[in-house]
Amino acid sequence: MTEDLSDERDAFLAMARAFPLRTSLFTLGLPAFALLQVLGGLFNDGPLAFGLILALLAVAMSVVLTRYHVARYRRQVVTDALEPDR
Repeated sequence: MTEDLSDERDAFLAMARAFPLRTSLFTLGLPAFALLQVLGGLFNDGPLAFGLILALLAVAMSVVLTRYHVARYRRQVVTDALEPDR
């Protein structure tokens, strides 16, 4: 399972193929939650500023978590390639 994962996009796509549920939860789940919070604030006459701040933080957290999981996946691929076959 030696793959060339030097590009972050290639590593993300390989991780998405290997772990589709985890990747979609961290990559799409938090932005979907942020969108629902903003829409909830709009339709219920809530404070829009709080919804937008929460949305911004959720999207930023999604980016950080996704990049962390990509780095963790890349490290695991390299570690698995260095280990002798069992």
